[in-house]
Amino acid sequence: MSSILIIAGPQAAGKTTVINKLISQPYNVADLFPRQDPPLLFPLQESRQIIVHKDVLLGAIFMTAEQELQVIECDLRRMDLIQQRNHKPAVYVDECNIFTIAHALAHGVTQVQDYWDQYVTRLKELTARVIFVDVPPEVSWERRRRRYEQRLIYFAESEHKAIMDNYRDYLFKLYPLLHQVFNCLPFPKDTVSGQMSEENVLKAVCQKFAMFSNGTVA
Repeated sequence: MSSILIIAGPQAAGKTTVINKLISQPYNVADLFPRQDPPLLFPLQESRQIIVHKDVLLGAIFMTAEQELQVIECDLRRMDLIQQRNHKPAVYVDECNIFTIAHALAHGVTQVQDYWDQYVTRLKELTARVIFVDVPPEVSWERRRRRYEQRLIYFAESEHKAIMDNYRDYLFKLYPLLHQVFNCLPFPKDTVSGQMSEENVLKAVCQKFAMFSNGTVA
């Protein structure tokens, strides 16, 4: 049976880098399964990026409540498709999934209980496991500041300060909401510090994943 591994965390925590390395360097995982074949890993494109690339110039943190709901619907449909497909079992690696609830809350979607229940139902059926790569919002801000500044070329100089303030405010607003989601998850879960080197973050994620697979993480 296929399952889902969610690699979550704040902006610029290193989630995408970890997922890319997990997929492109499978020996990192294989070394932790000496007595059995390692799981087949299959990356999923982050639903938030699917939606944001359609028409949001400023990036995902400026998405509207309506667009956040589109992300949720994309997630739910995709999990339904995974369950319906008859194929070789795989571990689907997703970057956000149920954590989009935190983004929805940050964008003013307050009635999320029904969406939460729909996520949890599907994720339980897919034996979800969660690894949260954590960095504080001030680290997210310093890591992302340059990328945000590059986007300012599309806007009048008089708007630059307000846009940058909005970026920073969002990172600090989102952080506790992500932790709120993580703390409520009824699945096997664990955290990894995103302030280590990329190599050590990857190593820690691989070790947590192996522990999940061996049933040694509650």
